[in-house]
Amino acid sequence: MVKQSANSIKIDVSYELYRELAGEICAPIDDTDLTLDLRYELYTSKLTYLYNIQEQCFRCINSDKESDTYTKEDLSIIQDAIEITKEFLRQTIREALNNSLNSAEKKALHATRNSQHS
Repeated sequence: MVKQSANSIKIDVSYELYRELAGEICAPIDDTDLTLDLRYELYTSKLTYLYNIQEQCFRCINSDKESDTYTKEDLSIIQDAIEITKEFLRQTIREALNNSLNSAEKKALHATRNSQHS
């Protein structure tokens, strides 16, 4: 079925992408070999995507038009994925802070040892 307006096409493409990713949107990003900075950027991008499709889903569900796209179940899945992704993002931030603190403690310990030997 061909849609006439560019906006409809955009929604259909987004919904198709959402359907392809629906089973994976709650999963963590494979962060093997990723720096914490890159992991943070990826989770931030994922969260932006999820907020965008949440808005589209909400508008679709609450529109007066009959639609074969987003459902209330989709909205629930998207909202769960947002909460899970926010937790992964918080975890990434905690790890970065912990690494910074550990690094600062090691530097302070090293500085203390150097000043004792002088």
